[in-house]
Amino acid sequence: MADDQQQAGPSNQPEQQPKDDGKEQKPQGDGKEQKPQGRKRKLSAKRQNTNKRNNGNSDTEVDPDPEKIRFLLDPVLNALRSLLNGNENETMKALIATLQPSQIEIEMALTKVKMDLDRVLGFPNNAYQIYDFGSIKSGLAFRDSDLDFYIHYERNSESKQEQTKLIHIIHGRMLRDGTFHGLVKILGAKVPLLRAIHGPTNLTCDINFSNARGCYNSKFIFAVTRFDPRIHKLAIIIKFWAKCAFLLTNHRQMNTYCIIMMLIFYLQTKKLPLLPAVQDLQKGVPRVAFGPWNLGYPKDIKFTSMNKEAIRMLLQNFFKYYSTFEFEKNLISPFVGRLCAVEEMKQKKVRELQPYYRAVEHQNYPEFNYGTQISIQDPFELNMNIGGVCNSAAHFEQIKLSFKTAHEVMCANNSEPFSKVLENLFTKTKRYQKQTKNAVVSVVSKNGTVPKTVDVSAHWRICRLLPVEYELFIVRQVLLARKTDKEAIITERQIKDVWADCMLDFIEDILQKIYLCKVEPIKDAERASSVPNNIRKEDVRTFELSCERQVIFKRARLQINNEQELNNEIAISKNRWEMNRPLVFSSRVDMFKSNDAIEFHIPEEHHKNGSIRVFIESCFLTQIRKCIKGYFKVMLYKAEEKAKAALETAAMESEGQAQTAQ
Repeated sequence: MADDQQQAGPSNQPEQQPKDDGKEQKPQGDGKEQKPQGRKRKLSAKRQNTNKRNNGNSDTEVDPDPEKIRFLLDPVLNALRSLLNGNENETMKALIATLQPSQIEIEMALTKVKMDLDRVLGFPNNAYQIYDFGSIKSGLAFRDSDLDFYIHYERNSESKQEQTKLIHIIHGRMLRDGTFHGLVKILGAKVPLLRAIHGPTNLTCDINFSNARGCYNSKFIFAVTRFDPRIHKLAIIIKFWAKCAFLLTNHRQMNTYCIIMMLIFYLQTKKLPLLPAVQDLQKGVPRVAFGPWNLGYPKDIKFTSMNKEAIRMLLQNFFKYYSTFEFEKNLISPFVGRLCAVEEMKQKKVRELQPYYRAVEHQNYPEFNYGTQISIQDPFELNMNIGGVCNSAAHFEQIKLSFKTAHEVMCANNSEPFSKVLENLFTKTKRYQKQTKNAVVSVVSKNGTVPKTVDVSAHWRICRLLPVEYELFIVRQVLLARKTDKEAIITERQIKDVWADCMLDFIEDILQKIYLCKVEPIKDAERASSVPNNIRKEDVRTFELSCERQVIFKRARLQINNEQELNNEIAISKNRWEMNRPLVFSSRVDMFKSNDAIEFHIPEEHHKNGSIRVFIESCFLTQIRKCIKGYFKVMLYKAEEKAKAALETAAMESEGQAQTAQ
């Protein structure tokens, strides 16, 4: 995908459909040319060797490709060291000339690739248009950047099945044509795409047929970087630093789009802002509708900034800002343009986010995913948490370590020329090291005791479910219905405690009845390192979560408002059991209440497995809130019916006593 895009895709009228929260892209293939075969195929020798080196686990984390980093780093260091006067202007000219291709080089490469694409894209009576986007349009392309294309057909189909069919057809044509190689079909992504390497230019091309929104992102970044030359220079430095500092890895757990949004937010929140909030930029600009969202922005930004800081000081303060930033508590929102807490957003106290609240409440759009370690709100699609790509605890620690190290390097080189500062910034980086101590844990199932080895000291994948205002409201109504002493006061603490206790029971029940997973408690499990010390062992629910088939994929949005609808959803899950494909995994899970939230911990080594990753990100996180909301509604309905029955019984007893007295 594009360096600075989280989605691919430019018609002037983007699709107006509620968006899902799927994030992870699952490649279909091994990155080599594949001849058409049956469903089973042999692994390439290269991948077989990789699997042997990784003890059979092809998803084992590896360092970023050192050759690819050196391809740019060595020329950059040579250029910086050759400067006689390492001031800002000369240093930036040398850096940009080394890192970025010229506009002529970009146009020549695009022309060659598009000419070769024309041979494989054509269909009778169905005209098409090739749109390039990503870093080549945002002005942040490096010499090793990919090319990103959105193909818009005159008779374009929004059906994912049709898009997948189209990818298969184009894939076959490319194989026969021979100009493209290294073909990979990425069909499990939210936006299916075809990845190929263009032989004559040796450039990787990502081609999609379905989403136009990415073009707006690229043009917006271009407008921002063009507004003030300092922003473009900062973006170039920070993007290359992120490559050197292990943030932009092959696993794509962080991307340049996130990094640039962090830069924009930092520039908005300074005492003397360099940029206004996106909501302010949109004032007076024609609306570009994308469902409930507005993709409009001015092509030429008009804003008077009193900030005259040099690039060096802006860069140093950028690293200082995020080295002390409380990622778990605060929201990074270029749309709002000021610092606000995630909890404020949840409680609907951020006045600038009224379009988001209306879309969720009145148009049934998915909520913002609060359960991530970094919360970065897309500047246009306000229910999209683009920080969700950072779903590894180890990578989150790497992000914090990299910002801290970069700030220390900047402070230690205050008296050095700017060229020397950048040289040290790109080379003096630190790699976060995981702990390797292993412990043996006995996993007790219904069939007996099965010994398993779990790295209880390593990092775990953590999903946090915070209380939603509507859920707390229902709990309050339940407590009011149950209350026998009319003078008793229901406190907020009492409401949150009942919510948390119900959540633990609900999640277990949902996993078993709706997701059709097996939940088998683990007795005497050793305490995991991810569990805070203030949590008592008896308060942690540890169980083995296993699954055989998927019953949630491609399923209509769950609707549970009463017990009958809940039973209907359970019946649907059972009916889909045989129809859906296998999804096999087994993993230890630790679940507990912590700081008014429910935490769901999975060993990171298990989360790297494709099946558990697909389940968590495409099933669990996307539908669990709908299920929980339905469970609370059923709970309220039962409480009200019980209270009603109690009142009727009391009335009958009172009437009987009155008749007896007469």
